Amino acid sequence: MQIKKKYLSEMCSLLLAVSLAIPQTLPAAAAEKPETMEDVQWERLTDNVLEYDELENRVAYFNPTICQIVDQINDSFDTVRENILDFQQEAEDFIYLQEQAIKNMDFESAMMYQINRRILRSISSSMIKQEKRKDTMIERNTRQWRKGLLSGCQQLMLAYNKMAVNKATLEKQVELYSQMAAMYETQAQIGMATQTQVLSAQASLNSAKTSLSGLSDQMESIKSSLLQMTGWDFDSDVTIGTIPAADVNQIAVIDFEADKAIAPKNNYTIINMQNSSPNDADDNGKYENKDYRAKEQGLEQAMQQLSITIDSLYQTLFEKQAALTAARTAFDAAQIKWDGAIRKYQLGMMGQAEYLGEELAYCAAEAAYKSADLDMTQALLNYYWGVNGLGELTE
Repeated sequence: MQIKKKYLSEMCSLLLAVSLAIPQTLPAAAAEKPETMEDVQWERLTDNVLEYDELENRVAYFNPTICQIVDQINDSFDTVRENILDFQQEAEDFIYLQEQAIKNMDFESAMMYQINRRILRSISSSMIKQEKRKDTMIERNTRQWRKGLLSGCQQLMLAYNKMAVNKATLEKQVELYSQMAAMYETQAQIGMATQTQVLSAQASLNSAKTSLSGLSDQMESIKSSLLQMTGWDFDSDVTIGTIPAADVNQIAVIDFEADKAIAPKNNYTIINMQNSSPNDADDNGKYENKDYRAKEQGLEQAMQQLSITIDSLYQTLFEKQAALTAARTAFDAAQIKWDGAIRKYQLGMMGQAEYLGEELAYCAAEAAYKSADLDMTQALLNYYWGVNGLGELTE
């Protein structure tokens, strides 16, 4: 009975599945409702509106990369487990053959059967241990991919929403500059406006139109990427939802020292460095091993770099909080001024040009406040992911 060799190639295939680069183009993924998920939640998850709080589940159940990798991993593990069972069965078969050889006084064959049985059991035991180690590694890598994809989706949705704020402002500018250009053209005909004012208004209008067109194209590109990462076709008729207001109260409950201590233990780059295996040396000789020393120095440097990153991300929280507070104050002042402008215009105490100018100023202040709020959310996310595995190592 021949001992199987193909388990080696199966383990190689398994590692290949784990190390696959994320494809650039994959078909939209389809998923079945998990047993633990309520019907209402699943219906909401599969409608044509992508909400911010749905990103995690859309990535987990619909992202084509995750679905493909998990399927490949499961297939590879199924094959490996089948081989383990085969080896175990063959080992049992050798017990019978050994017993028969002993009965027939064929002690040489009996000894060979015993040796083969031990080899098979050793291979089976080794494969079980390898499977457990690979299972742990794959689970960690899959978590890393999911976190990375989720973080990427959050970044895209934030970028889309920031652009949506700017788009709304530009659309208002186009509307107001059109009114302003028409007003100056009418006034110029009766000598109440100069040609310079007419040309300036037209230039502002054209500039706003050009910016609006470019921004719309960028938004479509980001939307297509976000849809594909969450399992839809790139051109699906899906509405991208808004981002909830930033919860600045999260800053007050941060335990910075605890976060800074746990960040290296969560960081995937550092974990992968720790699990890399330079030629093992015994306890007495490892400190003289060049590869070991290089690994330890690299780890120390990586932890220092991560520490700098976490410090920076933490400080950014307060900077964005201050910017949000300032933007809110400016917006409140703009709101008061705009309310006053509306009353004056209705009473005939303000001309159209000044009124339109006040409306533009109000729209700009509103956009600045909304953008500052999204920047605050961005900073909170960056800090969260910095602590929870995705912190970048500064150079």
